[in-house]
Amino acid sequence: MTQDRGSISFTAIILIFSASLLMVALGQLNYLEHKVLDNSIAQKQLRQMAEFAVQREYDRLEQDQAFLKAVLMESRAMEPTGDVLKNEQGQCHVFVGEKNGQVIIWAVAERENSKAQVSYSLVLDEEGDKFVLKGMF
Repeated sequence: MTQDRGSISFTAIILIFSASLLMVALGQLNYLEHKVLDNSIAQKQLRQMAEFAVQREYDRLEQDQAFLKAVLMESRAMEPTGDVLKNEQGQCHVFVGEKNGQVIIWAVAERENSKAQVSYSLVLDEEGDKFVLKGMF
């Protein structure tokens, strides 16, 4: 009878230990789920910031065809242009340069370890007098 009590006590201790490990694991899982959700929200906000910045720069440069032609003809490397956007969501830099016969407008939004990028590719139309949007990435 004493041995039964001992094995029951040992089993109870193992069950309590297992339950506490399970609770710790569930707590960690909950923490990780919240962290993934927060990162997803931050990534979406950064993406929107980059999209806004690249669209704003595109609208501005669309009016300055001479600058775009100079970028293309001189094969300029990516250089920062425009304003740096900063707010509580992060900061965003816009770059303009030439690559493979196209003018690239590229925005990079960053916050801590998160980053989002958006780029527009512009090509000279067939008449050679105006740049048109070829693609967005």
